[in-house]
Amino acid sequence: MKYYLILAFLAVYIHAATDNTTCKRCHPKIFNEYQNSMHKKASIYNDPVHKAVWDKHPAKAKGNYQCAKCHTPSDEALIKNGGLPTPNPQQLKHPVACQTCHRIEKIEEHAKSNSNLYTAKPKMFFSADPARKGQKVLFHESKSFFGLFRKTVGSPYHDIDYGNELFYNGNVCMGCHAHKENGKGFAVCDFKVKQDDKSKHNCISCHMQKVKGSYVTLKESKTHAYHGSNIVTASPAMLEKYVKFSIQKEKEGFSVRIENEANHPLFPHPLRLGVLKVSVQHDGKTIPLKERYFARIIGKDGKPSSPWLADSVIKDTTIQAHEKRTVSYQHPLQKGDHVIVTLGYHIVNPKMAKKLGITEEHYIRFIPFKKERFAF
Repeated sequence: MKYYLILAFLAVYIHAATDNTTCKRCHPKIFNEYQNSMHKKASIYNDPVHKAVWDKHPAKAKGNYQCAKCHTPSDEALIKNGGLPTPNPQQLKHPVACQTCHRIEKIEEHAKSNSNLYTAKPKMFFSADPARKGQKVLFHESKSFFGLFRKTVGSPYHDIDYGNELFYNGNVCMGCHAHKENGKGFAVCDFKVKQDDKSKHNCISCHMQKVKGSYVTLKESKTHAYHGSNIVTASPAMLEKYVKFSIQKEKEGFSVRIENEANHPLFPHPLRLGVLKVSVQHDGKTIPLKERYFARIIGKDGKPSSPWLADSVIKDTTIQAHEKRTVSYQHPLQKGDHVIVTLGYHIVNPKMAKKLGITEEHYIRFIPFKKERFAF
């Protein structure tokens, strides 16, 4: 009896002072994936792009970090007391911790930006499992054959609620990944997510696809939801299938059709720059054609500006959700020619990177997203 009281106490205590290291004990694969995720890299100490923007933000001089709600929600002291971030464990190791997402009970919608509402139950985590939808799993021990055999059910560190619809329809992400207005009431970021119950895809099904490996050590499972989504270093192989290419030969050239099956525009962040590269191989020679660009450019008075000064969209050529975009080329094709189509992006538009002082190669280099060859 004493042993179980100690175990119960430890479970509550560890959760109160928990970090992702605690989660590693039962979820080592997911913990390792998290180390390279955008959630791990969300703070100014782990993301040089976020830091570069923050360093130029006027709020920094006022000592008022305004990004903690989404970039470092695990730093509860910063959120509560305000001020500037310090290199504490929350900022460095788990700015968006496991508990941050798995304790979201509701999403509160606002014009300026949405908010995550967390459960008041200290040990309750939410998760998705269609086979258990609607169930709650509380840690307990069962006995059989006169108490000789004992079996534990659930986790000693937290309870699990499989009934939260947000974890099935993907809307759990909408507290931080929907939109963000600046002080002028202008939506600096607007992902225009078209996500509903009838949709074929959602944030979770696309960005957290099932991969091989058990999600927990307490029992064996063949797959788990991928927790390492990262636009900086991860291969786009998981996401490229949501973009389709086709080629149409025309009298004076040809056209490339891009079909976006995602529920949001391609590369909608104002720092991103999407690029379509098309080349024609003819008689052993490769002829590169004019590159086409896709971007959402924000600014003021008709000119690009910093996010906190912007009050309008100067130009938006991003490929919208479910859009079929046709790009034409005045280059006749001959029999035996091959057309190579590559769609990719720069995490930071090179022109903007120069203004922000960002020099890290992997943030400004061209990252191929999808590549396909067509023969004629």
